[in-house]
Amino acid sequence: MMPRISQSLLILGSLLFLSACSSGGTSPLEARAMKNPVEPTEKTIASGKKYYDRYCAECHGATGKGDGEKAAVLAKAGEAKTPDLTDDKWDHGSTDGEVFVNIRDGVGRNGVMKGLNGKPGISDTEMWSIVNYVRTLKQ
Repeated sequence: MMPRISQSLLILGSLLFLSACSSGGTSPLEARAMKNPVEPTEKTIASGKKYYDRYCAECHGATGKGDGEKAAVLAKAGEAKTPDLTDDKWDHGSTDGEVFVNIRDGVGRNGVMKGLNGKPGISDTEMWSIVNYVRTLKQ
């Protein structure tokens, strides 16, 4: 028979493992492999811009340079600099799938960038359209 502490640790470890498996998170490998099902057309890019302007520009800036109004507030609070979406340096992944997962789930310490998943009126299609729009910022 196992001592109570060992038995408790085994049960706790099993519960943590099961909760991690059922969290529905996307692994970095899965994110990297995801393909954008929304073709980048004028219509989807315009839709992506509308949502970007509403949910992303306050931090990333109107042109994606990381200079939005809220970026300065975050910097003063000691948070990491808001990323420039127009350069070649993508700290959280640069494939369409990785960008989509960042938009959906959020990134950063303490969830500095909140994900859009679950926001009313934002579906996967709209988030993929934001990916399409973000791609145009570099050009």
